[in-house]
Amino acid sequence: MTQRIVVVGGGPAGLMAAGRAAEGGAQVLLIEKTARLGNKLRLTGHGRGNVTHVGDAEEIVAHLGPHGSFLRPALRRFGPDELVAFFRDQGVPTLAESDGRVLPTSRNAHTLVTALRAYCLAHGVTFRYGAQVRGILADQGGVRGVAAGDKEIAATAVVLATGGLSYPATGSTGDGYEMARRLGHTIVQPRAGLVALVAADAWIPEVMGLSLRDVALHARQAGRELATRRGDMLFTREGISGPAALNLSLDLAEAFERGRVHLYIDLLPDTPAETLEADLEREMREHGNASFRTLLRGRAPRSLAAVYERLSGVPGERQLAQVSAAERRRTVGMLKSLEVQLVATRPIAEAMVTLGGVACDEIAPESMASRIVAGLYLAGEVMDVAGETGGYNLQAAFTSGWVAGTHAARRV
Repeated sequence: MTQRIVVVGGGPAGLMAAGRAAEGGAQVLLIEKTARLGNKLRLTGHGRGNVTHVGDAEEIVAHLGPHGSFLRPALRRFGPDELVAFFRDQGVPTLAESDGRVLPTSRNAHTLVTALRAYCLAHGVTFRYGAQVRGILADQGGVRGVAAGDKEIAATAVVLATGGLSYPATGSTGDGYEMARRLGHTIVQPRAGLVALVAADAWIPEVMGLSLRDVALHARQAGRELATRRGDMLFTREGISGPAALNLSLDLAEAFERGRVHLYIDLLPDTPAETLEADLEREMREHGNASFRTLLRGRAPRSLAAVYERLSGVPGERQLAQVSAAERRRTVGMLKSLEVQLVATRPIAEAMVTLGGVACDEIAPESMASRIVAGLYLAGEVMDVAGETGGYNLQAAFTSGWVAGTHAARRV
């Protein structure tokens, strides 16, 4: 049997796995079904690139969702510091932005792909483009190769790094789920993650394009608190997006199956309601001739202030001296808890990541080796690990690829 490793998928996890396995002395073939490598990686950071997030292994784990702890052993071996050092050694220095995201100093995602490709070539990785892997070949002794196009390619180990279902134009079309399922793996139902949320409120299009800085989002359903997220958000034509809303989508993937979700936007999360009411009372007393509309515009962007005005039922021209205590309290309630009716996520094709995938309890966390089939390793988004926006998912991809490549090389 050919002592070869086949890596299926040319994204960040696959490229890292291929280069690492070849660096370990293995003969490596990477198969990418599209015409080029790193399609999704090229889109990160709106084209500026993204590498990881500042922090240690525990901090990364804390932002990788309910199954983040699965990657703890791997992150302790190859975490953010090691990843930054890796790219520095490949000639790609990085910088940390104020929010903790780590980007290439070039602010060009293509430099990351170029560096990973060069890393692979330097250690002898062979690439095959435009070839669709139809399945992984295995018998009782473990994997024996892959079926690609009309050919069978022998292999001692296979690294499955095909990504999820998000951004299918980049090649992530869920192929790996079916390959793993045929080999006996459990596939957790894929759902959209880090995706915009759809709202039913008629006023939403009026504020399309409006960004809000550092707000708190509270999601409830049937009287139960589902999640709270804080950060920037953006109103879209159909609902909400932006970092806080995208992260919130991770918490709501299953909730929409039970019905709509009530979202409450706190425009002033650092100001308690009692303090805000006291501030409004003082302003109404000291500037009684000013209009209610002026007060709202002092605390909310103009387009959103117009929505608050309409929802309050108080005419915008009314002088503050004529605003009642009940109307003042209602205004406080809106500024601290503007209700939005969420009804769905946008389609998974628009999601930044896929929730679900190969069940983590069927993968050895120290090696990324399948517990079901000997010689099969998994890396990246094909696994049921997905986290918040900000570089965490890329760290998970690079880490799992590095570990999978390391142990695949040891096997052969």
